[in-house]
Amino acid sequence: MTKLYEFNPNKEGNDFICSDIHGHFSLLEKQLKSIGFDAAKDRLFCLGDLIDRGDESNLIIEYLSKPWFHSILGNHELMLIDAFESDSSHVRTQWSFWGGDWAEDFDDETLERYYEALVSLPMAIELNLTDGKKVGLVHAELPEICDWICVKSILSCKDKRDNVTNTPLTYGMLWNKNQVRSPEAVHGLIPPVENIDHVFHGHTILNEITTVSNRTFMDLGSYESGLIGLISPIKFFGELHKL
Repeated sequence: MTKLYEFNPNKEGNDFICSDIHGHFSLLEKQLKSIGFDAAKDRLFCLGDLIDRGDESNLIIEYLSKPWFHSILGNHELMLIDAFESDSSHVRTQWSFWGGDWAEDFDDETLERYYEALVSLPMAIELNLTDGKKVGLVHAELPEICDWICVKSILSCKDKRDNVTNTPLTYGMLWNKNQVRSPEAVHGLIPPVENIDHVFHGHTILNEITTVSNRTFMDLGSYESGLIGLISPIKFFGELHKL
C-alpha cells in the first residue's frame, strides 16, 4: 500500500474535494452536475469512506477506474480489507454490522475484486493547486500539534499494509473523531498544521462544513442527510480571504 500520493496542479480544469460518499453515487453525480463538473478536464478527490451504508457501494470499482476520480483510504475501506485478509468470521460480521451488509453474500472471489481495488488507496493525498497553495487530504484527524513534513516522513516509512494503523498518527488518521467539537476547537486553541496551507477531513459528521484553524471537516452524513460535502479548494480559499 502506498501511503501518500502527490498530485500536480490541474492546469486544464478545476479540482474539487468531496467528503464521505458511503455508497451514494447517484447523489454524488447529482451534486457534480449542479456545479458543472467536466469529467474531461476536472478532477474529484474524495476523503475516503466510499462504501457501506449505501445501496450503490458495489459501484466503487467502476468509479475508481475513472481517470477523474481519486480517493484516500477511509476506515470503511479498511474494514473491507481486513475482512478479506482475516480468517476470522467475527471480523467479517463486524464489518457487516457497520455497513458492509451490501457484501454479505459475496464469495471470496467477488470480495477479492473489491479488495484489489481498495488496498492500493493511499492514507493521504498532497494536492498542489494552481494558485500555488498545497493542501492535504486526510480521512479522520491529525494530532493537535502536527507538522505535515513529519506526517509525510512517517507515511513514507510504512510500506506494509498490516502496519497501517500501528502508530497513534496513522490510527488517528482513520479513526479519531470529535477534534472539531472539542473545547480547544470551540475556543480557537487548536494550532494549524505546519508546512501545509490547509488540510481537509471527512469522517466526523457535522451539520455544515466547519473550519478549525487550517483544518476543514466536510462530512455531512450522506446516508442520513442526503448531502455530500463538496467544495472547490480555490473558491474555498477565496471565501476564507473575505472573512
